[in-house]
Amino acid sequence: MTRPSRPTQTAGPLLLLLLLGSTASPSSAAATAPPSTFDCAKVEFDGHTYDFHDLAGPHTIVTTEYAAPTYRNTTYTIDLCGPLKRKGDIAKEERCPDVCAIKHRFDPKTGKSVTDSVIPIVIGHGNDHAAFNWGIKRIAEGRDTKDKKNDGLRLTLQSDTTYQQRPQSAVISLRCDPEKVGTEGEWEQKLVEYEPAKKNSKRGVETQEDTKKEEKDPVDISQPEHQLRKQDAALLWEGYKREQVVDGTETKEIDTLYLTWYTKHACRAEGENPPTDGGKESKHWGFFTWVFIIAFLAVASYLIFGSWLNYHRYGARGWDLLPHSDLIRDIPYLLRDVIRRVLNTVQSSGSRGGYSAV
Repeated sequence: MTRPSRPTQTAGPLLLLLLLGSTASPSSAAATAPPSTFDCAKVEFDGHTYDFHDLAGPHTIVTTEYAAPTYRNTTYTIDLCGPLKRKGDIAKEERCPDVCAIKHRFDPKTGKSVTDSVIPIVIGHGNDHAAFNWGIKRIAEGRDTKDKKNDGLRLTLQSDTTYQQRPQSAVISLRCDPEKVGTEGEWEQKLVEYEPAKKNSKRGVETQEDTKKEEKDPVDISQPEHQLRKQDAALLWEGYKREQVVDGTETKEIDTLYLTWYTKHACRAEGENPPTDGGKESKHWGFFTWVFIIAFLAVASYLIFGSWLNYHRYGARGWDLLPHSDLIRDIPYLLRDVIRRVLNTVQSSGSRGGYSAV
């Protein structure tokens, strides 16, 4: 069975080709926010500009699950920078109307595969399908900023598409990895096939002993959906999950595709890295700054309260309003006397070589 490769028909703004299950009859629902164009070459966020244009083109993830006697292969394809295009020789009922999911069922006994479903995920607006609903936020950073993989962005994509009356969305965690471009460890544009299980090489047929053993010790060989991942894969599948969200007074279900993408293009410039103290220094004042502020507020509060008390209790005016007004008025003279004494001491000790007159 071969996986759909590069196509010839515009499919959508963000290209998520999913081969996923059950018969699909997509419908449309109202969008939750005004659609806008996502410019992958200039993503501005939090005072930084990210350029993902090197990731343009289809990028593929393959997952598989086994429920005896068939395999189900799912291919997820994403293009951050343009619409998904499919070849013209694809059957009409298997073509995706933009971003979609297509699931194939493969029977190892017959060696044939059939399409189970076509599920739309994100469909762009406009003639060029370039506008859709998207949001972005920073992934929480770890305290050890030397580990750059703590840095990154979380991109959420959604249109007014529904499948079985459930809204569809995609969440892509773009993680910083200075050693990865983001194209490593990808599958070619074709579905992964499975060879039929080999029979006993010595006998070629099952014996009565084999049959008794199977009946005695049944084994569940079914496997849940998991990614067929290469060792150096940069694009990882985290799940296609059905979740419940609260919308006003209603609780709705939504299907979300989760991907993690390790790439150097998600890293901030060296000069833009947060401080090595865990990102606290630039955002918070130091201990002595707080001591000064608290002392200043305490003195100001004391003077204001004392002035108010002197005014209402004694009818004081002017300098007499201030508590200890005599001391405050004498402060300039006290400072002058202190400075004069210091200067006299320095001058007298210098003229006599440090000795006092007898």
